[in-house]
Amino acid sequence: MNVNTIKTPKDHKAALARIDELLDAEAGTSAGAELEALAILVERYEEDAFPIDPPSSLDAIPFRME
Repeated sequence: MNVNTIKTPKDHKAALARIDELLDAEAGTSAGAELEALAILVERYEEDAFPIDPPSSLDAIPFRME
């Protein structure tokens, strides 16, 4: 297992491609551990690279009324 940090969009794209290859990996295997590690790294990268701002109060009102 060779897992590196994700720092660039190129790293992100490569990690997503590797995750796609590992989707059928079973838990408890080295492939499963690699999949889990990559998923965590991708999640952290995406939280920093693509932040989602909370809605404004005016935008939240219709959502709450549903």
